[in-house]
Amino acid sequence: MEKIAKKTIIVYVLKVLYNYTSKENTATQTFIANYLSDIGIVCDRKTVGRNIKYLIEMGVPIKKSDKNRNGYYYDRTNDKFFKNVSGGM
Repeated sequence: MEKIAKKTIIVYVLKVLYNYTSKENTATQTFIANYLSDIGIVCDRKTVGRNIKYLIEMGVPIKKSDKNRNGYYYDRTNDKFFKNVSGGM
C-alpha cells in the first residue's frame, strides 16, 4: 500500500464527513479512524479529532450531533465553505 503524507489525512477526514454523513447519519471519530484504516490510511481517533477541530476552525460546516454527542456530520444547510472556495476561482 502506498504511504500518504500525514498532512493529507485532513483531506480524507473531510471527504468522509462530506460524502457519508448527515444530521441523521453521523460518524464518530473512532468510526472515521477505522474507515480510513480500512482503506489503507492509518490514523487514530485523536488524529481524526484534531483534524475535525482544524476543519471547524477553518469554517467548514461540521457539526456535532445533538442526539449522539460523539457523532459529527457535514452540515450542508450552512455550506458556505465550498461556495467561498470556488467563488474566487
